Amino acid sequence: MVDEIKLAEEFILPQDLNAMAKTFFVQTEKPLRDGDWFIKKGSTVTGVKVIAEGENIRDVQRLVEMYPLPNGSKTQAQDWYKCRGTAIITNGTQEKRTEIHWYQCENIGKVEFKEKIWGDDNVDKI
Repeated sequence: MVDEIKLAEEFILPQDLNAMAKTFFVQTEKPLRDGDWFIKKGSTVTGVKVIAEGENIRDVQRLVEMYPLPNGSKTQAQDWYKCRGTAIITNGTQEKRTEIHWYQCENIGKVEFKEKIWGDDNVDKI
């Protein structure tokens, strides 16, 4: 049996992969930033990779201003990561597997999920 870590009752990470897990389990529906789609409850986000970090994130200053730490102080630019992975998303009637992107900060968590659209060739209808 694999030990697990619970994060904010929304995700479950395998214990041995720590904060930058290669996969994570979605416990509650997570809405995507644009549209009526959301990450399907009970699905697993796989193939997680960091694609930018710190000052290399175009929107890092907006993230620092928008998401303060629980104690009210600001995060630092170097605390932020932009990540990608593959997930099943749904709008309630259709499902598809697609690449998603999000921002992540150690003391804030995962925020601003969005579907990366390259055209109709990048999605697998389920």
